[in-house]
Amino acid sequence: MRERITFISYGRGVVNGVPTSNTETEHMTVWAEVPKTPMREASNDLGIRTEKPTFIVRFLTDEDIEPTWRIKWRGSEYEITGLDPDYQRRDITTITAKKVGS
Repeated sequence: MRERITFISYGRGVVNGVPTSNTETEHMTVWAEVPKTPMREASNDLGIRTEKPTFIVRFLTDEDIEPTWRIKWRGSEYEITGLDPDYQRRDITTITAKKVGS
């Protein structure tokens, strides 16, 4: 695992005593692996790996990962499109994501 990713969500909160409806909450930061895209899955887009990355994280984390959370990685934000915990081996969870705004 070589990359640090942060799980965040948006919801109600209070900023300087004023209620807001779009407050960012940081849940946890974990180590992740971001495997390369196989050639047969690559398209003509050169940025495919950073537009729709796959993150591999430890199965057991401080909190259960929610599919409504987002991921911050290398200064960009990604929405979770798929969450696949390995319940049989209980060692990794595979997360597919899509860059927000793409």
